[in-house]
Amino acid sequence: MSAVRRVALCGDDLPRADAAARRAGLAVVRRDPQAVLCHGGDGTLLRAAREWPGVPLVPVRVAARMQPCPDHGLDSVLARLVRGELPRETLPLLDCEVGALHLAALNDVVLRNESPATAVRLRVRAGGQDSGEVAGDGVVCATPFGSSGYFRSITRATFEQGLGLAFNNSTEPRAPLYLPPSGAVEIELLRGPAVLVHDNDPRTLFLREGQRLRVSLSSAVAVVLGLDALRCQRCRRTDGTTFNPH
Repeated sequence: MSAVRRVALCGDDLPRADAAARRAGLAVVRRDPQAVLCHGGDGTLLRAAREWPGVPLVPVRVAARMQPCPDHGLDSVLARLVRGELPRETLPLLDCEVGALHLAALNDVVLRNESPATAVRLRVRAGGQDSGEVAGDGVVCATPFGSSGYFRSITRATFEQGLGLAFNNSTEPRAPLYLPPSGAVEIELLRGPAVLVHDNDPRTLFLREGQRLRVSLSSAVAVVLGLDALRCQRCRRTDGTTFNPH
């Protein structure tokens, strides 16, 4: 990509991020940025992807929460950005359709029981299979990037392509579903109440019995410059323990 000269800011300790960007010779803008500096963690990256769709994202963890390695300190990442040295990766997004509403998610789409005292009942159709009625706490649809989060906590597994669906605490054991990039999942809520959330968006959609949603990979993607800053195992927490993003 062409040299980055204008960045927007998203995340924590923005005065520190602003000062570092200006030291690197970057203009900090609120409109028409060439990249978004995501100063925080995975949650900041998700928020930036939602607020700045289509704009390349540059993640940097907050130094007060960990000890960055030489490559992943704030000034180091910004210097590499200016020199055009940050590796570029594209991450697939999920498209969740609920009626006429479309939700985009970088990590996952989660349908779950509104009340922890009441299970939901639902039906999943995917890859030519019909789950029949499933009772439990709901389901998680994830991208490969998101599979290291909630999906992994349920299945103890991750995946590298397509999309995956995990049954959350179902009354009968259910294996996760793995679909190719062209696949789609259709979910029908048979008994609620249920809520639908995507990524870390605080907005919640309440679903009624009989409502359906469809989840597939979007034609859009998120572009991330320097994703290794979130994955690096050389970076350590300030208490000296091993740093593992998920």
